Amino acid sequence: MMDWNRAREQWQTRADQGGSKPLAELAEPARLWSVIRRRDWIETAVAIFGAVFFGAMSVALLLGGLQLAALFGLWLTGVCVYIPLRLRHVRRLIPTPDPGRPVIEFLRAERAALVAQRELLGSVWRWYWGPIAIGVIGFFVSIVGWGWMSATYVLIVVAVSAAIEYLNRQAIRQTITPGLDALDRQIQDMENEDEDNTRAVETFDPSLHDVNYDDEA
Repeated sequence: MMDWNRAREQWQTRADQGGSKPLAELAEPARLWSVIRRRDWIETAVAIFGAVFFGAMSVALLLGGLQLAALFGLWLTGVCVYIPLRLRHVRRLIPTPDPGRPVIEFLRAERAALVAQRELLGSVWRWYWGPIAIGVIGFFVSIVGWGWMSATYVLIVVAVSAAIEYLNRQAIRQTITPGLDALDRQIQDMENEDEDNTRAVETFDPSLHDVNYDDEA
């Protein structure tokens, strides 16, 4: 079983070192948070650029009389605005190390954050590549019309979307799920340790440890 005091010492050490490792004993989950933050910032920067680009294109297309293309451009602008907000909402669930916080409470918060990341990756077709695919296909076809070029473009978009879905499923299976399993084991160990300590206190008989000072005298 995991020793509670040792866990607290590890917690204090990593806080004193200024680190933000969420899992004290597991290297892979410890790197996961930094990977997630880096991914979010990259995708946020791309989304902001996309929002500005498609917003400007929508205005130009609307002024040029291409209302349908402008409508798809506005759709993509909205998607690009929503993506950073969704990423930020889930990213804010990542707990910050606090030496005054119980270790098991922090681990449970980390588990909740990982579950949210799993749900985020598992639903990208609804809020990420699905809306983007609809928008870019509609945007392209409404400008150039339907033909072999548009058909090729649709196939490319579908292939890229399928690849994104596959990679996210792989990320869930190879990183998120092992991290959750490791956290569950840590939490279970600490809960068992806590239960053992509680039972020891409840079964403690003070009479067995009384000292009769009169007899000694």
